[in-house]
Amino acid sequence: MYHPIEIIHELATRGNLSSIFRLEEAALLARWTEVGARQPLMAIPRLDAPPERLVVVMTYERPDACMSLMRQLERAVGREDARARTALLVMRDAGEGDYSEARALASSAASTVLWLEAREWLGKVRFWQSYQVAMLVARSWQPGRTLFLHDDVEFDDDVLERADAIWQATAGDPMRRVLYLYSSDNDEPDGRWVRFARREVPDGACRLTNWVDLQGFMVDREFFELLGYRMLPIHPNRWKRKPATSSGVGRQLTLRLRGRGTIYQAWPPLVCHGSQPSLANREARQQNDLDNRAEYVRARGRLPPGLRTNT
Repeated sequence: MYHPIEIIHELATRGNLSSIFRLEEAALLARWTEVGARQPLMAIPRLDAPPERLVVVMTYERPDACMSLMRQLERAVGREDARARTALLVMRDAGEGDYSEARALASSAASTVLWLEAREWLGKVRFWQSYQVAMLVARSWQPGRTLFLHDDVEFDDDVLERADAIWQATAGDPMRRVLYLYSSDNDEPDGRWVRFARREVPDGACRLTNWVDLQGFMVDREFFELLGYRMLPIHPNRWKRKPATSSGVGRQLTLRLRGRGTIYQAWPPLVCHGSQPSLANREARQQNDLDNRAEYVRARGRLPPGLRTNT
């Protein structure tokens, strides 16, 4: 039986009615600490000018993978002038791993780095709160585009160049809000969380799918405006009935954009995923391994120069 608040949440999700839930902004920020600081985060640091690109990295108990990701980002960002126009937000859930080397590398990928660490473990049940804080950072910094990455993806040096090319190729769609960088042969052709038969985009290196998951995706400023810079809270009952259920963040974003913004998926994939076991949702990964290394190799001829374990 569904809790009444779950029903309200579902109706709000499908209607994109984020304002019906109160946003406890100060309480959310206080669950995080800026690395090197002893006090809870009270406010988001301000920037003198909006960055051209914000990269948001979500990480948990993968210091080596995060370190590899920082090196990959440094190569992808490239020149010093591009680094000056790039900001990096790293959100590390509470754990035991030593991230000191990854933190030391972060400034090589972006001129502005905000590294936040959760003061208590959030896991998948409160993962939506991580995205809420990221949205608050985006609201404050107003980046032109924002790239969300999980710590277990790998990519080649030209990932940003290729993503930007697809973004331009889909510029004729005024509703385009998201480019999902992950894809595989076994993606649902009729949609995930929504019923929509995907459409190939001629000469666009992508397909129109209207759903997004969280391995890696790029959005514009209008994406955040459409969502009101708000995530809807997800009731814990979601996992009491089905413990293996995912975080619900990808589903929420997909349903809230339905009919309001379009979502494209890079094809062939721009990020490689599957070399790392899931730490937050092991049961679901057994049903769907989200492993697209074969597709990536088929398209690029090799794996990207990141971690290559379990290949």
